[in-house]
Amino acid sequence: MKVGFIKLWLTALWRYVKEQLRAIYFNSKYYNKSLTIEPVSRIYDIHNIYILGELKDKDNKNYLLAQKFKKNLWKINNLHPNKIDDLHKFSWLPYIDIKKDKEFVKVIIEEWLTSFSNYKSSVWDPSIISNRLIFWVTNGPSTIRNEDLIFRTRINNIILKQAIHLSKNLSLIQSKIDGILAIFSLILVSTSFEGYKKLLEISLKKLNEQTKEIVDKKGLVRSKNIEDQFWLLHHLILIKESLKVSQNAIPETLEDHIEIVGKCFSSLLYSNNTIPLFNGSKHYDCSQFLNFLKIKGYKFASDANDTDFLFGKIKKLELLMDANNPPSNSYAQNYQAGCLSFELLYNGIKIITNTGSAKNFSKELSYIAQSTAAHSCLVINDTSSCIFQKNPVLRKYYGNTLLQKAMITNKEFTNNKITASLTAKHNGYAAKYSTLHQRALVMNGEENLVHGEDTLTVEKNDYAFLNFAIRFHVLPDAKLIPTHGGDILISVRNQGWKFRCSEQDVKIENSLYFAEHTKVQETNCIVVEGTLKQEINKIVWSIEKTN
Repeated sequence: MKVGFIKLWLTALWRYVKEQLRAIYFNSKYYNKSLTIEPVSRIYDIHNIYILGELKDKDNKNYLLAQKFKKNLWKINNLHPNKIDDLHKFSWLPYIDIKKDKEFVKVIIEEWLTSFSNYKSSVWDPSIISNRLIFWVTNGPSTIRNEDLIFRTRINNIILKQAIHLSKNLSLIQSKIDGILAIFSLILVSTSFEGYKKLLEISLKKLNEQTKEIVDKKGLVRSKNIEDQFWLLHHLILIKESLKVSQNAIPETLEDHIEIVGKCFSSLLYSNNTIPLFNGSKHYDCSQFLNFLKIKGYKFASDANDTDFLFGKIKKLELLMDANNPPSNSYAQNYQAGCLSFELLYNGIKIITNTGSAKNFSKELSYIAQSTAAHSCLVINDTSSCIFQKNPVLRKYYGNTLLQKAMITNKEFTNNKITASLTAKHNGYAAKYSTLHQRALVMNGEENLVHGEDTLTVEKNDYAFLNFAIRFHVLPDAKLIPTHGGDILISVRNQGWKFRCSEQDVKIENSLYFAEHTKVQETNCIVVEGTLKQEINKIVWSIEKTN
């Protein structure tokens, strides 16, 4: 057994033991007494932060559920755990009508206070607490500024109690981005209640430390996940705006972090304001956020290839390829083995896509979405270019780990007014199959054509004759139609495209699309199949617009 594997098991075991001991401590009377608070002499109203629209529920279903059950809301036990968590986050509060709903909200919160004022593991999860603090504080007329003085005192006390608990246990938050949101919730509390300046100072210090840790020198999140890039920028700006509204000084380091993270985010955003589906991202339309940035005067210069994503934009064509090395295990929570995968857009409509992350669905679907086969990329012998640790115990107590990583070399990008060329190589199949994979993509903006060449170099003849497959995934509403000549026609939103690979077998295969937050969708993909030959294998293909 490898030393590294033993180390993982020992680390996971130690974390399990600590979790059990921590649960006993948190549920003790001693810990409950330790969460003492200072009396509040004054409350500041800083609820007017419009950017919270990105955090609130995307629909009013939870609000309607709360309205229906009122006093009995917390007694419902037949809901999905994620649904229960959403109710406890109170991210449905922005849907209330302050004039009509104030009393029913008061009843619901009073019942919550009666049942959950002391620590309970699921309800006091750090990520849930963060959201609850944010929405309780920013919906002041129904909560911290309620006309009922007894109720107002109770909810203010529990807000501060949860904030102290959260501040003590920020290290327990697995997601680095959720950690930044938790810090924002603490800053919000500390600037809303007089007498908590020390909490503000500690939170701002932790914010600077964690942001430095999360991003590299270019401003890209270390997870290589562009959804994380969006949320990090979102949370940092949220913090800045809340400090501004509460008339607190804005640290220079915060301004610097926003600038570098914003520049990187702007460089990786598609023209239709959506984010690319790489390394754990799900579909997200950033239009509302971008409108907020415009109103507030935020502007970020963009350099499309200042990161290890290769991004070509020629006229209406957009082509993005993932030429990143995999992240360290600390940032691989939602990583996907999509080295050298690409996405293609024309006039804001996606022609070729990756399938997106299944992180909010089942473990089985999450494994499928992590595979190289779920990306528009090449696979050898049905094996991913990176190998993930699948042991459920290790994944729970250590996190997602990569047993084998692909490394990127030979990365190049050139462009002019008409064409752009993207090239990179990875060694993800070198250890197991002694094979290197290089991908070269050339886009022509005048001819609306993408020419691709995948080169497989087999260094040992023992591995010749293995099967390979190159997949090209499409959106669920796209149609794939085979022609008699062996080409594949792609029809998507009134656009027609032709896929051609004359020297290999081409077929259409069923696939799944995980990028939507609420559902898994059936879709299709184009598959180029073949067997490896000795030494050099070149697979040439093209995608050309037909109308």
